Amino acid sequence: MQIGILIALASAMLMTGMQILLKKSYKELDPSLAFLFDSIFGLLIWIPIGCIFGATFDGVIKCFGYAIISAILSEALVFYALSKGNLSISSVLISTYPVFTLVFSLLINNEILTISQIVLIVFTIIGIVLTCIDKEFEIKNMKNKDILIPIITALAIGMSDTLTKGIINITSSFSFIVAIALVQVPVALIYLKISKQNISNIKLEYKKDSKFVKYSVLGSLLNIMATGCLLISFNYTYASIASPLTAIYTPIVLLYSLIFLREKIGKVNLIGTIIAIIGTFGIILLG
Repeated sequence: MQIGILIALASAMLMTGMQILLKKSYKELDPSLAFLFDSIFGLLIWIPIGCIFGATFDGVIKCFGYAIISAILSEALVFYALSKGNLSISSVLISTYPVFTLVFSLLINNEILTISQIVLIVFTIIGIVLTCIDKEFEIKNMKNKDILIPIITALAIGMSDTLTKGIINITSSFSFIVAIALVQVPVALIYLKISKQNISNIKLEYKKDSKFVKYSVLGSLLNIMATGCLLISFNYTYASIASPLTAIYTPIVLLYSLIFLREKIGKVNLIGTIIAIIGTFGIILLG
């Protein structure tokens, strides 16, 4: 189980860079274009890795339906949700997805955790949510739409991760990543259509200011690597453990901003960061 925890932490580190770069790219580029880059990198990276490390044709076929669910619920829907409504509210509510992963994993996949593990996981999740709260976050300003879309997204991620873990238990992570690499392309094209975007927009934005396209490309590459690590971690540990560990990218981003960018962070964020780190180390020690 320890190796699964380490791989999940590697995923969190990669997600840190992904978050920083993609948020910068969103200033000019539509999230659907970033998701298109995601799908391209998925084909180039996941398929060769999956085939090298033991993906089978039968396994890929069994994973196909679950891969479609994952590409929509854990990938495209997140890009969409972050581009709608109040970002400060959306980030906080979406960060609750490990709660749903924990609950669904216990109910659907019958994962067995000790009381200590459950306490540490909940402790970590609370810390993660607190790190997402910024000065613009006010409950009184929440609108139904601002709450509904992020909560549905968090619930969808939790369900997707649980179902993904279930099929990986039957097949393997490497069969799953080949399947999701194949299905992400049509999902990305449909997302472009829904967002009223097209590939020519990338060329136009590149001519206007190439750095935003570069941020999007690099962020998408890190996202593919991070997601790959998360899926591989499912081979070795429970989804209810891996999910909150990958979500600690939010306190890592805050620490990065504090140490390297000299940005000030709020007391609530700092408390959340400390709580999340303590919870994470507790999970690592317990295995």
